[in-house]
Amino acid sequence: MQNYQSGGRTRNIVNVANPGGAGTSAYVFTTSSASEPTQATDGYANYGIQENLHLMIKNTSNTTSKFTVWTYHSFSGIWGKLNIYDGTTGDNSVLTVQVAAGVSHHAIAQIAGAERVFIQCHNYPALASGNTTVYLGVNTI
Repeated sequence: MQNYQSGGRTRNIVNVANPGGAGTSAYVFTTSSASEPTQATDGYANYGIQENLHLMIKNTSNTTSKFTVWTYHSFSGIWGKLNIYDGTTGDNSVLTVQVAAGVSHHAIAQIAGAERVFIQCHNYPALASGNTTVYLGVNTI
């Protein structure tokens, strides 16, 4: 008789910076992050290889923050920018999340099969006050 196992899928959102915990941020940006991920250990593990990435971004700075999501797959051994297909326009472009000053923003992206995720911050002026905090969670709905 076969015992059913879910394979680690979860409906609840799991914080990738602290699986099983809450309130732990994955990144706090006070400037742009020029570096791109290159190592298999960069970023955060997709806990249980979930299908959805939840980004909760709180921008307390005085400037707009812009982010790119990267994913890693061991079958290729390389990182790639996450692209999102827009069925209404037929466009397949890099997922960029933009958060205005003083705003909190929630975004969900499909990352099915990705083993790791990395967030890169763009266009964040060095003289900006405050910071932008990024929380990462994963689940399979």
